[in-house]
Amino acid sequence: MNAPNHIRVWRFCDAPEELRNLSTNGGDEDWLALIPPKLVGEYIPWIGAEFGCSGIDKYEHPELPGFVVKIGSHA
Repeated sequence: MNAPNHIRVWRFCDAPEELRNLSTNGGDEDWLALIPPKLVGEYIPWIGAEFGCSGIDKYEHPELPGFVVKIGSHA
């Protein structure tokens, strides 16, 4: 990964398929964020507040140890 300390955010439909496939929300997803290990334990206020969603699910990245995938859904 060429930017190991950056958070990457996509509209859910534009995120990489392998990351979208982690979701179990069945179509209510709005966005997906990839959090690097350095920022996993940090408070990131804009992820929930500014993106406005009902729930945020957290998954371990299947291929990048320490990276976390967060998926925001509206239902």
